[in-house]
Formats: sequence, C-alpha cells, structure tokens
Amino acid sequence: MGISQIIFFISISLIYRLVFRNKGLQWFVLLISLVTIFWLQPISTIRNLDFWLPVLGLSFGIISWIIITKKVKHYSKQNLFTFITVISFMLILGASRFIPVIVLYKFVTIPGFFNILLFFLLLSFVILTIRLFENKKYIHWGMVGIISIIFIIQKNDSLSYEISLFLRQINSQFSNLASSDEIIWIGYSYIAFRVIHALIESRKRNGLEISLRSYLCYLFYFPAFLAGPIDKIDHFNAEISSNKNTLPLNILKAGELIAVGLFQKFIVADTFAVVSITETLSGTITSKFWMWVVVIVYTFRIYFDFNGYSNIALGISEIIGIQLPVNFNKPLISPTLSIFWNNWHITLTQWFRAYFFNPITRFFRTRFKSLNSQFILAFMQISTMVLIGLWHGISYNFIIWGAWIGVGLFLQNRMTGFVTKKTSSGNPLWKKSPIYKTISTILTILYVSLGWVWFALPDVNASMQVFNVLFGM
Repeated sequence: MGISQIIFFISISLIYRLVFRNKGLQWFVLLISLVTIFWLQPISTIRNLDFWLPVLGLSFGIISWIIITKKVKHYSKQNLFTFITVISFMLILGASRFIPVIVLYKFVTIPGFFNILLFFLLLSFVILTIRLFENKKYIHWGMVGIISIIFIIQKNDSLSYEISLFLRQINSQFSNLASSDEIIWIGYSYIAFRVIHALIESRKRNGLEISLRSYLCYLFYFPAFLAGPIDKIDHFNAEISSNKNTLPLNILKAGELIAVGLFQKFIVADTFAVVSITETLSGTITSKFWMWVVVIVYTFRIYFDFNGYSNIALGISEIIGIQLPVNFNKPLISPTLSIFWNNWHITLTQWFRAYFFNPITRFFRTRFKSLNSQFILAFMQISTMVLIGLWHGISYNFIIWGAWIGVGLFLQNRMTGFVTKKTSSGNPLWKKSPIYKTISTILTILYVSLGWVWFALPDVNASMQVFNVLFGM
C-alpha cells in the first residue's frame, strides 16, 4: 500500500466520521472494502485474473457465511439486501466496460459481461447445493481444505507456475510467458485465516450469530486487509455493531498511530532497507563486520516495516471507530525468545496457538500418554514455527527458518527452567539484574537476526554463504 492509497483511506474515513458520525457504519465499511479488494489487486498479465481473484474471494465469503450461520438467519431482509448489493456491485463493475467515460481498466481489467453472469449462475448453484446438506461437518472441513490448497498453490513457485500455464492456455495467451510471479492474490492470506477461524468457531458452537454484512466487513475490512492484524470474529462483530460516539478521542489516538506508522514505515524501514541483507547485497560482502551489520539491521527493518503498517491500520480503524487488536508489543526489547514471539505479530501467533499448538498438544497428551512431555513440547514448538514459516512461502529456507526458531524456543525454555530451579529466588537470571536482562536481550536479538538470514534469502546456498562470512568459515 502506497502513500497515495493510505491518504485516500485516511481521508475517506475522516470524511465519513465527521459527516455521518457512526450512522451506516457497516455499509460504509462494506462498500469501501469492496472497492479496496479490486483496487489493491495489481493488474495481471493473465487476462482478467485481477478481476476474478477478488470475485472468488467474495464468493468464498458468501459461501463460508452460509456454512457458519444457522439456516433460519439466511433469508432475513437484511442479509438478502446485502447479498443483492454485493452481487450488483460486481455486475455493475462488469457492465462498466460498456460505458466509455468510466476508465476502470486502469485499476482492474473487466471480463465479458456474459462470463460474469455465467459465474454468478455457477455461484448460485454452489450455494443451493450447500443448502441441501443438513450435516455441515464435512462442508466445514471441505471449505478449510479448499482454502488450504489455494494457499499452498499461491505459496509454491512450481504449483503457481503450473496454474499460470493453465490459465494462459485457456485464455489463448502465450504459454512461454507463464511465470509463478503471475499468481498474486493480494490479501488472501489474511482472508484465509479469518475464514478458517470462523469455520472452526462455528463447529465448536453449532453455528455463529452474525449477519452477512458484518461477516463480509470482517473478512475484507480495508484497514487490515493487507497486513492484519487478524481480529477475532466476536470482537470485530461487537465493535462494528456498537454505536460508540467518541470521535475526539478516536481522532487523537488515530493521529498518533498513523504518524508513528508513517514514520516507521517510510522513514525508518525504508532507510534500513538500503543497508539490510538482500540476495544482491549479501553476495558482494566479504567483511565479517559488515555482514553482521546488514544481518542485524534486517531485524530492525522488518520490524519497523511491519509494525509501521500495523500502526497505520490501527490508526485508520480508530478514525472509523473500530478498535483492532495490537499486533506488536515492543518485541525488540524482549529478554527471551519466548517473550519475543509472544510480542511479535501477536495475532498470528495467537491464531496458530489456538488452532494448531494447543489442540494438537492436547491430542498427544491424551492419546499418547507414554510420550515424554518434553518431546511433545519440542515437536509442537518446532512444527508450529515451521508452519508459520511455510505461511510466508513454501521453500526449504522457510522450513529451516521455522525449525531454527522452534529449536531456539525449546532450548531457551529448557535452559530457563534449569536456571530457575538453581536460583534461590526461583526467577530466571534476566530478572535478577539489569545487566543480566541486557545480555539476555542482546542474545535474543542476535539469535532472531541469524534466523532472518533464512527468511530474507531465496535459497539454502545463499544463506550458507552469509553464515560462512559471519563465522569466518
């Protein structure tokens, strides 16, 4: 998201809040979010893909809402009107190609109107088919499976290439230009996490109470569409359904968050980007000192970049009157690796803890009681971090990065437990004095920074070359 887009979102949110206060909040969020998912999707070299991907995302939203909610709620006037509004928006977008004065082709390539109409007939058939099933257990997990498969395709270069090749062939485009870089679905990762969260919570509670309008706002909420945070559905629904009128406080807090976010992202992070590790830069550095500098600076770059975007999202959301969860809590001053990851991308960590770490750990401890508890802990910490690595991209480097962090977490937990038992106060060393805390914080940052080498570079050979320079091998 560039400066011009950020300014637009700030301006439109401010105008809405000053003119309408909180009236029509859900409609405002829904309409701006609909515009956002098409606007931010880059123009694709595959014909009309930048139109179909947002449409597919909206279709997933409508289908998953039908799955997670109770049947009696589906045909209310409010839900039907929302459904008609969303479908009409996409049909009007498709019909705009016949109006010369509307130059939407600069933002999204519009396919033929007949193709759009045919797609919605297919969507209606899918919806009606889902409605015929009384037992939705398999539909829940089937939806999770489809979302996961698309995620895997998007994150794997070989699979993305095959999809690119297939789409070019059916579009009668040059197959020799197929590339994995053509399969870019902006915002999909965060949409996927929110949909899976809603599906799992729905299974636990035998259905959720949320309108289609609120649900689509939750999935595609424009301030958090690109970089999170991943809000919980109950919290977001409560926020968007409330009638809080605290405009002065919201504006004051929003201004502070946005100012800090802009400074972090476009001043600090972009400056650090010049002297942080990249594939090109790492291949030219032979000095051990400068290699350590660019590796450590990368930690600060990625923090200020990501936290900057998060603060901007929180700030824009404050203008609207919706509070999003905090995503970072001063992780760079964490004295241990555990505290670092509890304070870094908090909502993502909580998501994996809730839907992978905790349930799988309970499964092992109840079904395999003979297994050593430390073995279970080590396996779960490593596998959780490997999954988080694979979320960023399916490659050996991301697997190694996840294993690096997972092993570090386990060893740090074991060491902390051992040292704590040996101290008379029963506290870890870093709590005993500021000196110990400082040393522990520096060691944590160094370990995290070395992990980012796997994260920042494209392959194992490039990463090993960096380690060779760092340790003089």
